[in-house]
Formats: sequence, structure tokens, C-alpha cells
Amino acid sequence: MRHPAEPRALRTVGTPIARCARPCPTCPWRVDTVHRIAYPNLAEYAAGTIGAPGQEAPVGAPMFGCHAIELVPGWLCAAWLAIVGQFHLTVRFAVAVGALPAAALRPGRGWPELFPTYAAMEAAHRHAHTPTETP
Repeated sequence: MRHPAEPRALRTVGTPIARCARPCPTCPWRVDTVHRIAYPNLAEYAAGTIGAPGQEAPVGAPMFGCHAIELVPGWLCAAWLAIVGQFHLTVRFAVAVGALPAAALRPGRGWPELFPTYAAMEAAHRHAHTPTETP
């Protein structure tokens, strides 16, 4: 996994932020990736990108980028936005100024099952013992 996306995407207020439209097949937020894909540095990758109610990630904190976007780095992970994006103040600001649609903060129709929290996702992958591929 590469480093998280940087909040530099908000250089110009209202400029759309690049984001994935749905979780990619190898997204760690997908329940069906457990035991199938190894994420050896997930905690380091997510560091600073995960907030919680009353403990939001501050404006300027790194954002969780899609690890599968090789040619265009910096695209935000659709699942991260849908599950914990509301707890990141840069994301809230982006929604307020029109750089991200509010609909990005919830799972879309027909999406695969996602972990409900970062803690659940990280724990499931940490306890997976038989990965067969890596992103």
C-alpha cells in the first residue's frame, strides 16, 4: 500500500477531489478481502486518517488514498469515505465547499459488504492467516 492521499487536493476551494466511485476489488475495507489479501502495513498506512465522533481527524490530516490506483496516485478510497469520512474535518470541509458530494459519505447501492469501523477492519486483517495475494 502506498502512503495516504494528501489534503493538498483542496488547494483551490471547490475543486473536485479525485476519489474512487466504489470500493476496488482489493480494498481492505471490503469484508471479502479477509483471508484473501495481505495488508502488512495497514496501521501505518491509515495512521492519522481515522477519526471518531468527537475526535475527528483535523483539517490537514492525511486522507486514506486508494492503494489500487497506480497511475493516478491520490484518489481517495471510496470505502474509507463512506465509513469514516464524516469523522475527518478536511472531508467535511470538502463537502461543504462542493469538492466532494455528500453522497460519498455513505455506501452506494450494490456495494460489497464493508467493515463498519476501522477497528473491525484492522482486527480482521490482523487475524487473517492465509493471504493468497497482495495489493
